[in-house]
Amino acid sequence: MNASFDSVKEMFRKMEANGWDTASTLKWGFFFSDKDKGKLLDVFSELEEHSYKNEGMHQADDGDWVLQVSKLDILTPEKLHKRNVAFNELAAHCAVELYDGWDVGKIE
Repeated sequence: MNASFDSVKEMFRKMEANGWDTASTLKWGFFFSDKDKGKLLDVFSELEEHSYKNEGMHQADDGDWVLQVSKLDILTPEKLHKRNVAFNELAAHCAVELYDGWDVGKIE
C-alpha cells in the first residue's frame, strides 16, 4: 500500500468532520492479499503476538486470498502512518504480494 502521511491526515480530518472521536478506541482493520493462503497465515502468526484478531480469510474474485485482521486501538495519524509502513515491511518479510490497506469502525 502506498499511503502518504498527508492522505492519512486528511482521512482523520474527514472522520472528525463526520463526528468521529478519533481520540477514542476504534476497531482498526488491516488487509493483506496473496495467491498463497499459507503466506497470509504467516503474516497472522506475526500479528497474533501483538493482540491482532483474525477476522477471516476469503478468496477474492481474482483468485487471490485476502486476510483481514483487526485490533481495538487508539491511533493518531502518525501512528497509523507508521503502522502502514510497518505492514508494508511485514508483507515484504513474509513474501506476501500486498498489504492492501486499512479500514476503521466504531465500537458498538
